[in-house]
Amino acid sequence: MGHGRRKKRTHAVPTQEELEKVPRSLVVKSGLVGQAVSELVSDVRRVMEPNTASRLRERKTNKIRDYVAVSSQLGLSHMLLFSQTATGTNLRIGRFPRGPTLYFRVNKYSLASDCLSLQKTPHTSAAEYNTSPLIILNNFAGENRGNELKLMTAMLQNMFPSINPSSMRLSEARRVVLFNYNEETGMVDFRHYTIVVKPVGVTKGVKRVIMSKNMPSLAQFDDISDYVLREAFASESDIEDGPENSVTLAQDYVGRNNTKDQQRAIRLMELGPRMELRLLKIEGGLCEGEVIHHSYVHKTKEEVEQTEKMRQANLSRLAQRRQQQQENVDRKKQEKKESMSKSKTKEESDMEENGSDQDVENSHSDSEKPAKPEKVRLAADDFGADNYDDDLIEDSQESDSAMAVDSDAEENAVETSRQPKRAKTMKKKKR
Repeated sequence: MGHGRRKKRTHAVPTQEELEKVPRSLVVKSGLVGQAVSELVSDVRRVMEPNTASRLRERKTNKIRDYVAVSSQLGLSHMLLFSQTATGTNLRIGRFPRGPTLYFRVNKYSLASDCLSLQKTPHTSAAEYNTSPLIILNNFAGENRGNELKLMTAMLQNMFPSINPSSMRLSEARRVVLFNYNEETGMVDFRHYTIVVKPVGVTKGVKRVIMSKNMPSLAQFDDISDYVLREAFASESDIEDGPENSVTLAQDYVGRNNTKDQQRAIRLMELGPRMELRLLKIEGGLCEGEVIHHSYVHKTKEEVEQTEKMRQANLSRLAQRRQQQQENVDRKKQEKKESMSKSKTKEESDMEENGSDQDVENSHSDSEKPAKPEKVRLAADDFGADNYDDDLIEDSQESDSAMAVDSDAEENAVETSRQPKRAKTMKKKKR
């Protein structure tokens, strides 16, 4: 009987230091949002897998400080916060624990279910989400780009783990996240794709034979050449899969017959969701702090300096208030400690005084107790026949005789009362 297949690990296990460097994100919603925004949050969590909290259940009352409190314990690095107002849907991307924070307005979005419903043959697999996606930043670099775009580029790039092409396994590249900056409109387009590898230089019929696990049905054809020549014409996708758009696989890839040194064409199939983002402002802290950039409010140099002075004054006032509160807390703790020590000493002194008074009272009570009277025992000789009085004897005899007469009278009365009853019973018997 054959043994089962033993799976062996073919790549090095990441060390603890490497795991700590991997960015971990937290995708949550804040406040009251609609059902569509809740589904968008779930789709974005799906995009950020496996380095995100996929099954997180946040509450409506959760604040940003609650997430900051648990960020160090869970090793979180970034937060994506969705909210909804009367003007539209907003997205905040912040870095734990001290910022900065990017504020975006979500102009348009499509859910993953909507993107898959538009495809004729949607491609989805749970195994694709076991590895992190690759990130592509298009049109972000340039000479005329401002500091806000540089900061946005660094922020978006650090949300996903970095890759090392020399040590990376080709089979780990399963998904792609694309951020495209439109210079004309100032919008940032977000797309999510899966990577599909297909053979090149063959028709659709041959592709189906090569790629499918099951052989196609040839019941309607007299010869296999009819099946192959039926779809011999080149389609738009076949033209894109030409030699100039093909690559040579450096390693074995996922799928059938995708072995090393094979010519394959790379396809991107959209998984969703889609988003169209507009940058509103950038703050120095985590959802607070100095406004580094604002798309609609432009201040002069003097106004910026005045705003900075006011911010520093507020920070110093808050620091003084915290210091005063800490001093008050320490003072109250010291007073409480002193009062407890005083009460303890007082209780000990009271216990000592009560103990001495109790000893004195016990001594006085022992001295004041009356002596118990001695028991008098009478002997039988003290009640001799000579000591009895004759009058007493006569009285006792008279009383005994009177009691005997009374008892005889009672017995006669009872017998007389029973005689008529007996007579009645005799009469009844005779009848």
